[in-house]
This record gives sequence, C-alpha cells and structure tokens, in this order.
Amino acid sequence: MTHPHRSRALRLGAAGAVLALALSSCGSEEEPEQSPRAGGESLVAAAEAAMERASSFGFDSAGFFTEDAVEEFRTQMEDSMAEGADDAEVEPGECAEPLAAVDWAPLLLGSDAARVDFGSETFTGTGSIEVASVSGAEESERVDEHFDHVRTLVESCPEVEFSRYETDYDLEVSEVELDQLETADQGHQGTIAYSWERGFESEEQQEALEGAPDDEAHSGGGTIVAQILFTRVDDDVVMVSFIGEPAAGSSEFTEMAESITEHALDSLEETS
Repeated sequence: MTHPHRSRALRLGAAGAVLALALSSCGSEEEPEQSPRAGGESLVAAAEAAMERASSFGFDSAGFFTEDAVEEFRTQMEDSMAEGADDAEVEPGECAEPLAAVDWAPLLLGSDAARVDFGSETFTGTGSIEVASVSGAEESERVDEHFDHVRTLVESCPEVEFSRYETDYDLEVSEVELDQLETADQGHQGTIAYSWERGFESEEQQEALEGAPDDEAHSGGGTIVAQILFTRVDDDVVMVSFIGEPAAGSSEFTEMAESITEHALDSLEETS
C-alpha cells in the first residue's frame, strides 16, 4: 500500500485528552484553585442543561473546560496546523485534505465558547458537548466550511487508509440518520451528523502501539468509533460527540446525542 499524501488525521481527540488535567470537575468537594469555567453565562447555562440531560442517560461524571484549558487547546491546535504535524499518510490522496479539515471544533472559533466532557463506568469512552457563538463574517465562513468538509468526507471518502506512527489503519466514515433534529442538507443551518470507525489492518500492528501516545492506545487498541452531531441555529453552534467503544456509533447514542443537543438549543433560545 502506498501513502503519498500526508494529513493531520483525527488529532482532535488527542488534544482533548491532554487537557483533561485542566478541566474543572463537577462534584468534587475539594478542588485546587484554577481558572473560571470557559464561556459566557448563556453558553455555560446551555452546556449545563445539555450535561443535565446527559446525566439522565447515566453519564455521571463531567468536567467543564476552564478558560486556561480553552486557551491551551487553541494554542495546541494552532501549533499543530502551523507545523502540518501528525504526518499521517492518507490513501486515497484526495481524502487527505477533508480528513485534516474535519479535525476542528467550535472552541477554535476564537469567540465565546464552552465545553464539558463526560463519561460513565458503563461506557468505555468519552462524550463531549461544545457550545459556541458565531461572531462576524469570518467565523460564520469557518463554520460553513466545516459543514462542507464533513459532507465531502462522508460523500467522497467513505473508506480511507492511513498510516501513523508506523501503523496502518482502516477508517470508515458514514452519515448518521437523524430522527429529532433538522438535517442541514446542503445548507449551513441545522445538523450535520456523521460517524467514523477506525481499526487496524492486522492484529500484529496492535503490538506497534506499545509506547505510542495515549490516543493511539485508546480502549487498549482495537476498533475505535466516534459519532459527531454538529448543529448551527442562527449564530449558535452546538457539537455533541461520543468516542470510544463500538456502541458510540449506534442509533442509541444518536438518540442520546440528539436529545442532548436539543436541551442545549432550548437553553440558548431561552436566554437569547
């Protein structure tokens, strides 16, 4: 197999994991002094409303990003993009650009944003809620581009092979059908939803993960699945995602993600 094109393939999860130590945890009686939670009042309220809904599904642990964590996240991602780092070799080559481009999050808009990560003992993986405000034409265009990049990846790159840390992976990308939220279709308002499944080309390659960064050993090796719902309503953006065991890509998790998104949107509407 040849890999003539390089790309920052799905690095976002790693950056989020690095920042876990900077999260403001919920439910802790004694917490070290840290910066305030990121996000304005309405965005924090929306993230809290969404997290309350997530907790009703059994996700009983949560950590809100602090202002310092958001700034560190943005710096890491900017540095990664500037360096063209990760050096993942992608085949087909035309999928390298959209694959790298979807490595993006509302926190990177640079304006008002909030994020909470959550989990439970019964799910091997992590859920995430991001809420952000779109400010100005440049940020609006960036969100529009993200919609288009996701569509390109889903429609033109359903099966991708890439190599990272001398390990070969298979990546399958597919659109997620929605029942509750309005699909964005070809526009840039509404929800665009997709999932990806990453596996290894051979069992022997799993041994190559020993000593690799933590994101490469997620779930102890094997298949990793993610599901992402990205929604824009007027100048509000909500992204709900799950990553981890294969259940993360199931219709059950789609239903939960849609409901979590709706609670965030309802809160934003109430405070608008």
